[in-house]
Amino acid sequence: MWNRKVSREIFNNKGISIVAVTIVMLIVATLSLVIASSMSGGNISSVTDLQAQQAFYIAQAGMEWYMEQLQNDTDWSSPPAVKTDEVFGAGMFSVSYDNEDTDLIDIMATGKVVGWDGNNVQRIITQQVERSDGGVTFADFVMFFGGGGTTAIDRNQTITGDIFISGDLDIGRNCTINDDVLATGSISVGSGTNIYGSTIENASFPAAQPTLSTTYYDNLISTASLQPSGNVTYSNDSVSGTVYVNGNVLIKNLLSGSGTIVASGSIDIDKNAVISDDISFICAGTLLTEKNVTIGKNVMLYSSSLVDINDGVVLGTGAGTGEGVIVLSPIEVVLDQNVTLVGLVFGAEIDVDNVNFTLTGNLCGDILSELDRGAVLTLDSTKVDFGSIEGFNAGTGTTIIISSWQESL
Repeated sequence: MWNRKVSREIFNNKGISIVAVTIVMLIVATLSLVIASSMSGGNISSVTDLQAQQAFYIAQAGMEWYMEQLQNDTDWSSPPAVKTDEVFGAGMFSVSYDNEDTDLIDIMATGKVVGWDGNNVQRIITQQVERSDGGVTFADFVMFFGGGGTTAIDRNQTITGDIFISGDLDIGRNCTINDDVLATGSISVGSGTNIYGSTIENASFPAAQPTLSTTYYDNLISTASLQPSGNVTYSNDSVSGTVYVNGNVLIKNLLSGSGTIVASGSIDIDKNAVISDDISFICAGTLLTEKNVTIGKNVMLYSSSLVDINDGVVLGTGAGTGEGVIVLSPIEVVLDQNVTLVGLVFGAEIDVDNVNFTLTGNLCGDILSELDRGAVLTLDSTKVDFGSIEGFNAGTGTTIIISSWQESL
């Protein structure tokens, strides 16, 4: 009897121990699962938050990309092309628009990344963009080049006025730049160079790129090519009205009067020649000013191919408002050493390929292949009436008004 009772008590104690251990183990296992689940959920939540942030920044990148396209478009009722699933960083963006009008448009930018579970994490932002007159134009810059590539500003320059370059900009040593420097790419600065304004890399276009339509000049040159062929030399002569030459023109000594010379060939202004005020030169071939030429106020030099201004040439000295010299080429302008110019220089490519160029006015075009050392450039947009230049589109000054961004679901 005693033995059976003892055995039963022992058995009962063992049974209780097994049940208790089992319960404890179940509780611990359950807590472990809850903790593990909580930790995993926290990690997943953190990853999801990070990817949502990435998607938002990618959407912003898409919005900024399209803003730049709008900056260079004059009529938003036919907006620039958009992008769909454009790869950017860790994800991609898409851009669309709505309610488009000439100067008003709604933009939606979507950024997305592939989530941890293989599904897309996306953020969508919208903004309304409005344009009004009265903003910045190229004329607010002493140098404005929108064609891309790499631009070299050599050493020992003194530049007063803002600079804008589309592409990378390499500034040499010992330069003094008194205002802002903007480039859509990178900006490198040599030792001893001081920039007293802001230096802004990866900038958007601050104004529309100026353009030149050649139709007016082509028509004049075509008229010249219909005249009897023959070269013409002017020496101590005067010109009035429009003179058409089906050939080459040579100008020696002094040319006075008021008028326009149009040549189907080249125009060569001989060394030491003097050109008086109010004369325009238009030609299909090279327009060459040889050494030490002096050119007066309110003069235009246009070539369908190349304007080549040689050593020691002085153009437009003393020009007042609207009286500066205008140098134009849809192809190339080359400026040699010790050239002094008051007015505007515009060309698809401009090459200041020697020292000590002095400009008061504006230097602009698609590409500045080089600005050689020792130049002194000073902004003055009053020297030329840009609206009076045939075929020249200075770009309407506009202000872009952007609403605060909103996020869409």
